[in-house]
Amino acid sequence: MIGSLRFFKLLSFSILMSLTASYAQTETNYVDDKAYKIIDDGAWCWFQDERVVIDTIKGKMIVGTANMQRGVDLTIFDIETRKVESTKRFTLPSSYYPDDHNSPGILIAPNGNYIAMWAHHYDKYNTRYSIHNGNNWSSEKHFDWNTIPGGTNYTICYSNMYYLSAEKRIYDFARAHNRAPNFIYSDNNGETWKYGGQLTTNEITGYNKGYYKYWGNGVDRIDFVLTEAHPREMGTSMYHGYIKDHKVHDSKGKILDNDVYDNSKIPTDDNFTKVFANGTKVNGYSMVHCWESDIVGYDDSTIAILFFARANNDTLDHRNFYARFDGTEWRVTYLGKAGKGFYASEQDYTGLGALCPDNPNRIYLSSPYNPGDDNSKAGKREIWQGTTEDKGATWKWKAITANSSIDNFRPIVPKWVAGKEALLWFRGTYTTAQKINSEVVCTIQEDKTDARVPDSKTTLLDFSNLKIVNNTREHSVTILYPVTGHNQIQMKVITVDGKIIQTRMKKQELSDVAVVDWNTSNLPAGIYLLWFASGKNSIMQKIAIHK
Repeated sequence: MIGSLRFFKLLSFSILMSLTASYAQTETNYVDDKAYKIIDDGAWCWFQDERVVIDTIKGKMIVGTANMQRGVDLTIFDIETRKVESTKRFTLPSSYYPDDHNSPGILIAPNGNYIAMWAHHYDKYNTRYSIHNGNNWSSEKHFDWNTIPGGTNYTICYSNMYYLSAEKRIYDFARAHNRAPNFIYSDNNGETWKYGGQLTTNEITGYNKGYYKYWGNGVDRIDFVLTEAHPREMGTSMYHGYIKDHKVHDSKGKILDNDVYDNSKIPTDDNFTKVFANGTKVNGYSMVHCWESDIVGYDDSTIAILFFARANNDTLDHRNFYARFDGTEWRVTYLGKAGKGFYASEQDYTGLGALCPDNPNRIYLSSPYNPGDDNSKAGKREIWQGTTEDKGATWKWKAITANSSIDNFRPIVPKWVAGKEALLWFRGTYTTAQKINSEVVCTIQEDKTDARVPDSKTTLLDFSNLKIVNNTREHSVTILYPVTGHNQIQMKVITVDGKIIQTRMKKQELSDVAVVDWNTSNLPAGIYLLWFASGKNSIMQKIAIHK
């Protein structure tokens, strides 16, 4: 009996020590990687994009945040040293107040300059911007919306910038005239801007005519996901459309507006493809008051959207969803509970989520629940990583943060290159959109599962024999590499912000060398990356295109 009791005590002690060791591995404020602090007093709303961009040539990450000291912060982070290189603060006029909506959208222009654009939550009536020329940020510049034809009848908010190389034009979308999405554009690397037009409209007379998130492929197309209104005002659904060749389309390519610059015909939200209808039943719950978190278009032409909705109209019970368009239809997957709204007047503010632009099979969510188990409760809002092997039909989950003493909000994954990934979020306390005490952090890792990383079994190419001849006068680039065995080479042209662009290349193989001629006449002047891969070997070369 005594021996049995002694054995029981030893067993109990062993179990206790095992549990203690396991718990110790998940310490307070655990992060599943090294977290680098980007800036104190930083936060963002989620209707400004891109809030973070990566300069693939200089190895810099540019982060835009709103601070609670009446301003906007633009931080440059050196990826190699993992250190903040500089932070520039722009102070808003004294009549304005701190607000996470003040955060800027950022773009790397074709000439390599960084452009940051922002507007206060109710800016009368300016889009504000600054340009970094490689050394310093310029003083604040303005686009005055009162100068558009007929003037404007509503305050300005949000900035969403996208460059299309086929048009050699930068677009910026904002909530502006008629309480609707409007855009301005620049053909000179963001130095000056002109009014373009109004994207959509509807008959709603409330706070505004819907919310929009955008994604540009860098070449010829800008996708967007929208709601009819603010979800606190009505039951909202999710819709999708895109702009290409100055025309507005639904998901399947039907033209809804022949000229986005002409305001004589403006499509309404119900003209677009409905991704998810207000009131759709999921697991016995009616999902209502939808709101989008993120949208990304991928190299294989698929489009993905993250969104959330109230379950049975309960503002204490939001649910996350994932949608993917395969060119034919939208398929929606339930992801799990998102928790309650942040505060009473914004009952639909949640932790949100992020799609990975370089990996269609990975997402991140902020939630106090484990997305794989609706009965779980983590306590604080944690960051979760989801991975799929069946195009989003099912997901496996991993905790990126755990045992947090503070909440983790609104993750972002900026566009980079295959095999690398930066994850950013802000953590702290969020009382209202005007009262936030938080810091921005990031993790940086290699993504070895990325579908675009070459995995060929062919003979490896010796990149030391690769030759690139830049024929600037003839607007062409000649690439020569040896033909050895049956080696295959992949080539991609990448912009400074990581976007793969379509380009025409003519290839011919001689007895011992392959010659590729690349016509650059249709590309704007600037710096580009040429990416070559053969088997598991890859290399990037920087090249300057002149006009």
